Amino acid sequence: MASLIGIDVGGTFTDAVMITNGVIERKGKIPTNQDDILNTLISALDYLQISEAKNIEMITVSTTLVTNAILQKRLPEVKLILFPGTGMKLSSLPWPVDYSVLTGVLDYRGRVVVPADQSEWQTLAEKLNKQSIKPLTAIVSKFSHRNNVFEEQLAAYLHREAPGIITALGSQSGQANFYRRSLTTYLNLAATELFQNFAYQLKMAVEARGCRAPIRVLKADGGVLPLAKIRPVESIYSGPVASVLGTLAQSNPEESYVVVDIGGTTTDIGLVLSGSPLISTHGAQIGPFLTNVRSLAVRSVSIGGDSAVCLEQGEVMLADYRLGPAYCIGGISPTPTDALRYLNLTDYGDLQRAEEALGMLLPENQRTASALRRTAQIIVEKMVEKIARAIEQLLEEWKTEPAYKVWEVIHHHDDFKFYIQLSGGGAPGLEAVLENRMKLRTVLTEFSEVSNAIGAAMAKPTFSWTLHLDTKFSIYRIEETGEQGIWTGPKKPHREVEDFLKELAQKQAVGLGIETDDLEKEIFDYFPLVENYHTVGQIVKGAMHVPPGVIGGIRS
Repeated sequence: MASLIGIDVGGTFTDAVMITNGVIERKGKIPTNQDDILNTLISALDYLQISEAKNIEMITVSTTLVTNAILQKRLPEVKLILFPGTGMKLSSLPWPVDYSVLTGVLDYRGRVVVPADQSEWQTLAEKLNKQSIKPLTAIVSKFSHRNNVFEEQLAAYLHREAPGIITALGSQSGQANFYRRSLTTYLNLAATELFQNFAYQLKMAVEARGCRAPIRVLKADGGVLPLAKIRPVESIYSGPVASVLGTLAQSNPEESYVVVDIGGTTTDIGLVLSGSPLISTHGAQIGPFLTNVRSLAVRSVSIGGDSAVCLEQGEVMLADYRLGPAYCIGGISPTPTDALRYLNLTDYGDLQRAEEALGMLLPENQRTASALRRTAQIIVEKMVEKIARAIEQLLEEWKTEPAYKVWEVIHHHDDFKFYIQLSGGGAPGLEAVLENRMKLRTVLTEFSEVSNAIGAAMAKPTFSWTLHLDTKFSIYRIEETGEQGIWTGPKKPHREVEDFLKELAQKQAVGLGIETDDLEKEIFDYFPLVENYHTVGQIVKGAMHVPPGVIGGIRS
């Protein structure tokens, strides 16, 4: 019987599970080495003894590799070249990176209004040739999602005049938002070599252990794609997403609830509505970068079991960072984990060291049992208060999401006081305290300590195809892939458009290893184009999705 393997790389621990027919065969946690994610993953695979497993169907990884590289500013230099056209000034946007501007304007339909200036291209090529190491170059034109002519022509020119240059085009990201598309293109190009090296080494490590199972990576939208097919930037947010899917695999598929996963470094929060994770209408944000990467509505709060506890003017405070593991397991700083251990809310770590950690926060002559206990209670209460406020704030934010509003209309008779599904290493000790603070039923997931790895293992492949069609100019594009092509159908189509997109989605899904049995269709919008009192064509927008979810449930 085939087994599924899920590995989730967290900030403090990496969770690993092997699941066969919905039953967890092996599970464990190993320390994460943020400076060597690859060997952390290899250690997790060895912990699961994959070389001894007879039939592994799939290995799915949730990795923080790209996320950490972005946040720690460890990505290589990328030269961002923009054709901004007219409209909003670039200086009015909060660009986190430098950029260069070239002449050339397209209108909103993709028509050339101002041609490109070839002399600028020549100057650019000369500058690039003078550099000993040519920088990666991202080229993004406003409205290139309608017509990528400037991007394609400049890339071809640079490859000819500045041999060895590596380029990426904004039209390959596809979405309309010029600012987000520019930054997404920038990040994806910057992370490509890092991710490709990681993917190659991981594949070799798995094969060296006698395993030929395909490897998948969890995406920000809750789906998975093969290691060789995923864009590096799509792997951000995979940790919080794994939390949601792990809970989904252990819950009633029709229920609605808030997911709260308490890790060592952060607490991840998400929302499930009638068994469907809430999708954000905005792209994922990572550090100062706003992207157009499709993502679940999830958030990481900078509080976890290993958050540093310190004194500020005599008051116990929780920091937004960690200084290593909890003191009770060999760390150097008091943490909420030490407080939970001292109160016997968990059995994790050494009790005597937990007491010593709390003693660091009190004057030597005040280290009585009652004072230590009260200090531990304050730490736990402050941790829960920070998590509770984040939950309340996010629930208010999520009410504005279109998918939430639709669900609210359909379930208008329901009580919107969602209960809480709690998971993570420190979850057992916080269940009662969080329930009392939120006044909401709080339930501990059965395999809370490895819930994220379960989410990775059980995640379904997913993808979206959003079509934009201009029948007057006979051109179409697909947002997610950047594909642009010629429309050969009628000027005033209806059912033909939906059939065209469905056939295209099914064909491309085969190459991605995705089944389209549950392909969902959004309502298609048709806008007539009228000139001199005659309809000359239509603008059509529509989408089809393989929705996120899990391939089954976990049995005790």
